[in-house]
Amino acid sequence: MGEVKKLKSLPVFDFSLIIAVIWAVISFILGIIYFIVGYAALHQASTFIISLNNNTTAVVNSVASSISTMGALYLIVIWPIMTFFLTFIGAAIVALLYNYLAPRVGGIKLELE
Repeated sequence: MGEVKKLKSLPVFDFSLIIAVIWAVISFILGIIYFIVGYAALHQASTFIISLNNNTTAVVNSVASSISTMGALYLIVIWPIMTFFLTFIGAAIVALLYNYLAPRVGGIKLELE
């Protein structure tokens, strides 16, 4: 069994940065998965609409292409960037609260070897 120590404070910038990077990577991976699933569903819906009326084929294909491009841009680029910044701010607030409350309530006990 190792030595038990209390975590007295968190380095705000380092803690916020690592948490934000982790969540940005996770949201990038999820964005790719969501885009693939959404693209498949959109393709199925456009195939169904096209089978109903052949006159709308060009319009449906154009709209589906635009939605796919915007969806990819949002899910794979914008969402991870927004996640990074919002998570960084949230983690910084958590670190500041921990640093304020830990001396009053007691910190997290860690067992170190």
